[in-house]
Amino acid sequence: MPGAGAALPLLAYDLPRSGWKWLAWAGPACALIPWAAGRASLDEAFLLLAITVLAEALSWRCGQELALGEKLHETQDDLSDKVLALRGKMQELEDARVSETQAAALAERTRIAREIHDSVGHMLTRLVLEVEALKVVHRDDAAATGELEELSGGLNEALSSMRTSVHALDDSAHDLGTELNRLGRESGIAEVAVDCRIEELPPREVFRCFVAVTREALTNAARHARAGRASVHVAEMPGIWQLRIVNDGAVPEEASELEEQGMGLRSMRERVESLGGTFAVTADGKQFSVFASVPRRRQA
Repeated sequence: MPGAGAALPLLAYDLPRSGWKWLAWAGPACALIPWAAGRASLDEAFLLLAITVLAEALSWRCGQELALGEKLHETQDDLSDKVLALRGKMQELEDARVSETQAAALAERTRIAREIHDSVGHMLTRLVLEVEALKVVHRDDAAATGELEELSGGLNEALSSMRTSVHALDDSAHDLGTELNRLGRESGIAEVAVDCRIEELPPREVFRCFVAVTREALTNAARHARAGRASVHVAEMPGIWQLRIVNDGAVPEEASELEEQGMGLRSMRERVESLGGTFAVTADGKQFSVFASVPRRRQA
């Protein structure tokens, strides 16, 4: 059927992209069969051969375009993943920069408060003692004693005001989130996520308790559990302050006997319960959790 040769280019279009490379030669070979069988002239055979070869060339070119398109999509997906990862790293670096800046500012406040307390405070205290000594020396002079009494009252008022200002400055120099992030960086655990989104600064005793519990919990996770990840979460509720520390280290399935084995859990419990709070540890074989809550009404 010489007329059926017109379908040969369509059939040959998919041959170069088949699983068998040798089939690419089958199309041109079939184009010469009508001429070899005497059913078509040489010109017709060459025309069919040219069209068949062109169809296979277009098929090969189309296969290249599809492969390049797939590779381009893979490259775009890979670049998108890398961009997202870089954005995450940039956000982490920005958070770390903000945390370091805030920590430096708070450390400077603490230094200033201590310097004022050590220099100005001691100077005012010495002046108060000297005035008191002069009052004793001039106790028989009513006029001098009155003036010294007035001077002593002014110095005591200045000393009291200075101490109030120093305490306020020292209190503002402590930020719980910054301190917890510092503990996470220094814990030796590869990844420590800190979530401390609170609007009000906890009282000093709660601050110290949470910092001590977090330090002990992260130290245990790094030294004893060989944890690779940990999370620290602080929550502010109407009636309580909550602290939860979780790590993925190697822990026993039961945590009830851990306090008897040491590991600082007993001291953590004593710190929390001394503030009227609740302390608990849980372990499920996959992660270890330390939970502490302190009522806010006790720090009114």
